[in-house]
Amino acid sequence: MSTNVLMPRAQVHDWSEEIAANLAEHQTGLQRLLKGQRRLTRFIEQQRDAMAPGTGGVAIYMTGVIARMFDLAGGRLKNATWDQVRAAEAKVRNQFSALLPLDAQMGERFRTLDRAQPHILDEAYMALFESERDEEDEDIDEKESLKILLLCWVVAEVMDSNWTAPSDFAGDSTYEYAHIEPSKRSTDD
Repeated sequence: MSTNVLMPRAQVHDWSEEIAANLAEHQTGLQRLLKGQRRLTRFIEQQRDAMAPGTGGVAIYMTGVIARMFDLAGGRLKNATWDQVRAAEAKVRNQFSALLPLDAQMGERFRTLDRAQPHILDEAYMALFESERDEEDEDIDEKESLKILLLCWVVAEVMDSNWTAPSDFAGDSTYEYAHIEPSKRSTDD
């Protein structure tokens, strides 16, 4: 688990909903964050190239939302190094087999794995695997959703290792899964 204070589940969910509802208002902050995190952005772009066309846009959106949550939390965020990106990628890869198979119990297994900012990753999991889609939304299959989840996991690891929470941040010191009822999901970028 993260050595950082954990962003509370309710706050993470509220930020996620706010960003989705008001993306234009968050666009400048997202662009600034991703521009400042060039190595992490390059890694995201490389991974997007291995995804189906519709999946890549969803991956960029979701990783941007994660970055924006760290920004909204305040504090200090250093730029990622390639060593940090590769270490996060290795951490995720080393736990990958414990996550599989793609079945109804995958979420339970995911919550037991060593993850930085687990509430952020719980929100990503819910958005990718548990939320209902509107009929007009593009359907992303489970394998592509898993690729996005793994990318989100690497991004959360890297961002957390570079984040220093403000001294007055009211976060959690330990992780306990908090269920939030999923809503309709959208694949809008």
